[in-house]
Amino acid sequence: MRTINFFLQILFLGLLTVFTQVGGLIWLLNRAWWYRRKTKGRVVYRGLTFGLLYVFAVVCVIPLLARLNGRMPLPMGASNQKPLAPKTLLTCLANRHYVNANLYQLALKQGQALQKIDPALHLVYLDANFPFGDHFPLFPHRSHNDGKKLDLAFFRYDTRSQKSTTDYPSFLGYGFSEPPLAGELDQPDICRKRGAWQYNLLQEWVRSNPQRYTFDAELNAQLLQKLAEDPLTEKIFIEPHLKGRLGLGRMDNIRFHGCQAVRHDDHIHVQVK
Repeated sequence: MRTINFFLQILFLGLLTVFTQVGGLIWLLNRAWWYRRKTKGRVVYRGLTFGLLYVFAVVCVIPLLARLNGRMPLPMGASNQKPLAPKTLLTCLANRHYVNANLYQLALKQGQALQKIDPALHLVYLDANFPFGDHFPLFPHRSHNDGKKLDLAFFRYDTRSQKSTTDYPSFLGYGFSEPPLAGELDQPDICRKRGAWQYNLLQEWVRSNPQRYTFDAELNAQLLQKLAEDPLTEKIFIEPHLKGRLGLGRMDNIRFHGCQAVRHDDHIHVQVK
């Protein structure tokens, strides 16, 4: 029983580290605190102190330390001054919303540009980077490890509310794809035939509702064009059929990412110089 408990704790430690970067360390600190008290404490109490310590670190400590690494957290909620928000607060609780100064500036500018189009709009981000290190992978992404990458949500038109929104059902913002239309390049199918099993994986898990949430081509085209024209932007990844459909063929920094990744018709990948 002790052996099983030991391996479960190691597994939990590993998962916390993989998905939050610092969660494993905070868990160890919490265990050390209880050990020094020379009492095991009930599991619920240990869990409670871990939760409180973790939230305190995420909100108050890690943002300060991350600045020493040249990174800063994106806002946890949108405001008039900073019209940026995560698709889900889980992104922030997992410390996956850190960027460098250039990327923060780019995201802020694009959020403000959206606000000029419609005061009710704001930029919605998905995964960014962890707060520390330049080589710590942000699972399951192949990059997102240097503060220069950010995933953004596409806008969709809600036929019920008759408004553009990013508030559509998806797994942490991913998986609600906009597939190729008849006559468009079907890169997802090409990658599937090449044996890239992971390319369409999320789309098989997430239930889309394209009848209610239609792709807002006009607003997404404006967003992508402004991103591509910004001097801070190095490259943008979306699916080739969307680049053609939105009339962005002349934007050389909007590119295809390769079959080794996952499809990008459910989100926008932005990288700064």
